[in-house]
Amino acid sequence: MAGETTVAVEATEARFRVLKHFPSQIGFEADGTARWPADQFTFRLRDEGAIRLLEDLHDAGTPATAGAAAPAASQE
Repeated sequence: MAGETTVAVEATEARFRVLKHFPSQIGFEADGTARWPADQFTFRLRDEGAIRLLEDLHDAGTPATAGAAAPAASQE
């Protein structure tokens, strides 16, 4: 996992602070924040409203949203 992009996240409600990133098992700090890998698991929890991103990943060269990838061009 060397060089993996991470993102600061925050639980949107106190009940979500018990969540841990899968598979890294990184949990939240007492203040409800954490630094998680910028991966499918993190983006799904963001889309479901359990967490919010505290950073804009677009400036880091990665998509700002999980579905931001352009469709593959047809090779006909």
